[in-house]
Amino acid sequence: MENKVLKVAIISDLHCHPERKSYSENNTLLFSDKLRSPTHEHPVENLLEIIESESLQVDLVLSPGDFTHQSDKQGFFSGWSYVSEISRALKSKEIIATIGNHDIDSRHQYSQYSFDIPKKIKQNFPLKKEHLGSFWELGFTFIEEQDFQILVINSTHFHTHNESQSMDNPVVKGKVELGQIEEIEKYLKTHNDDNKIKIALCHHHPLQHKRLELGEHDFIENGEDLLQILGKYKYDLIIHGHKHDPWLRYYNTGAFSIPILSSGSFSATNQISWINKFNYFHIVEFEKKSKTASTGKVETWTFKSKVGWKKDKDDGFYPYTGFGYLDNMQQLLAKIKKLLEQKDMWLWKDLLIQIPEIENLTPEKMEELQDELEKEKIFINTKIGLRPKHIYYERC
Repeated sequence: MENKVLKVAIISDLHCHPERKSYSENNTLLFSDKLRSPTHEHPVENLLEIIESESLQVDLVLSPGDFTHQSDKQGFFSGWSYVSEISRALKSKEIIATIGNHDIDSRHQYSQYSFDIPKKIKQNFPLKKEHLGSFWELGFTFIEEQDFQILVINSTHFHTHNESQSMDNPVVKGKVELGQIEEIEKYLKTHNDDNKIKIALCHHHPLQHKRLELGEHDFIENGEDLLQILGKYKYDLIIHGHKHDPWLRYYNTGAFSIPILSSGSFSATNQISWINKFNYFHIVEFEKKSKTASTGKVETWTFKSKVGWKKDKDDGFYPYTGFGYLDNMQQLLAKIKKLLEQKDMWLWKDLLIQIPEIENLTPEKMEELQDELEKEKIFINTKIGLRPKHIYYERC
């Protein structure tokens, strides 16, 4: 069987709304009424320029939700339109999305039904019509194609109006009931194909994400039970939004380690002042050999107002990362040392041809490898995640 390849773009947490007079009341860089010039102040227009100049293309656009802010209707229409516009520019076949806590009217500002607005957006929001029934009724749906299986979860399924401000309030956190997990497992038992690339998409984080004092109450209730099932069926990547803090890490289910990507925010601003994280756009390229876990390469652009999208600096998330390499770092170290015995300096691009699995390291694993290299007097002119120019032995 030929290797399967799938390329997806990830756009999360736009928090789009009309611009407000007071600067402090604005929660995004992407206003529904924002002029597109100058382009380096408009996240969508600037990205469209990059897509054209770099001839970027993907198979799918995935969005983990929060298209609008506090259920603002105009922000919702515009947020979905912006994502659709990017998808067309990327020549994507489809947008696969879920909804976030800001996309539903859980505070009942506009109606007595939390899901009234997102259900009436139409225009294939957040999925094509054939998938909407189970998404709204069951809180999840599966999208099956020849090369991939995507589980889309509505982690706001139980968000309803509740006057209580306790942390048990369903408005505060996401939730997947044990009964839903049971139904997901039943489906996977009869629809399991280890030759497919398997992705799960949700808004809230299924695993605790409280670093940088970001809070510990808004995770998906029963999220780790869900991850155990997805690990059993060897899911290749879990993608979520919500935290505005990009982070790529593994969750070990015992028999299988699942990579989890917290995608950060495409255009929200509150995290900039809170935790000094900016805005992010990712393209993930999966490669899968027959019945083995996928490996992945992640390209990330960072947006700053008046600067635009760039990927040449480490501003919270490396521009070049990946997942799927889980062997011991000493094996990679030995391969690099063997090449450097042939000659003291290599161009980094040539090294990657010889050892391509370096591109399948998470940021944490990249830093671990770099520490091990320096102990051996092997140096790189910058961080691995910034794609160095060369690597060399410093002989005494």
